[in-house]
Amino acid sequence: MKIKIAIGMTAVLLGIFFSFLPRAVSASVANSDMVLIPQGPFTRGSTEQDIQWVAEKFLSETLDWYRDETPAQKIALKAFYIDKYEVTNAQFLKFREAVPGRQPKFMDEPRFNKPRYPVVGIDWQEATDYCHWAGKRLPTETEWEKAARGTDARYYPWGNEPDNTKSNVRGLEDENRYTAPVGDYEESKSPFGVYDLAGNVWEWTSDWYQPYADNKYESDLYGTTLKVIKGGSWHSNMDLARSAIRGKAIPYQPQNYIGFRCARDS
Repeated sequence: MKIKIAIGMTAVLLGIFFSFLPRAVSASVANSDMVLIPQGPFTRGSTEQDIQWVAEKFLSETLDWYRDETPAQKIALKAFYIDKYEVTNAQFLKFREAVPGRQPKFMDEPRFNKPRYPVVGIDWQEATDYCHWAGKRLPTETEWEKAARGTDARYYPWGNEPDNTKSNVRGLEDENRYTAPVGDYEESKSPFGVYDLAGNVWEWTSDWYQPYADNKYESDLYGTTLKVIKGGSWHSNMDLARSAIRGKAIPYQPQNYIGFRCARDS
């Protein structure tokens, strides 16, 4: 309990500290390399038929792996902007030059530290702080999913069929063993023109891992301990690169398969 209180107080203090920092850029600059996701409804989550398809397609042992995605619901969102690409090492290092702090955990490893590669090894608070510095914010889980799958409830940004060649995921057909330069997979684009929303790195969202409204699946993991991550990574199979998948991660533990992108109100 004391540990949880300490973590919570640290997050509050960091939030207060960064609220007084000057933001890095004007709104016009903040919108560069961002994509406008228009106002309107889309389908979030999965139906029972959808998760049956996943289980059969990938020979899954249990449907329980995917039941937190149910039920599928029509969700109406206001228009918003989202980064076209994942935040890179080069971009994050500019932040660190302006706001001194801990360097990303894997910045010394050639597998992950090239300038155009997505930054990894940062925790949820560091991702949040970067977005604030850039005049943006982390996307919500729902915003992220709409940006990835569009309005036709497709399973992947490119359509309904898994394809190892269209994104940086685990597999013999994948030319990248670890992370890849952002935007390198042209066919990974979502219907709105956003890149790498399947594979490369899981991405932090602003939301806690909570059940959807009317979800009947009981899980001890629901609550305010884990943050939702989306999209799968270089280390994931194609079932985990689906747009509806709900990954989860401890917010204060950086990993070499988790990065992020920012969003902004329109």
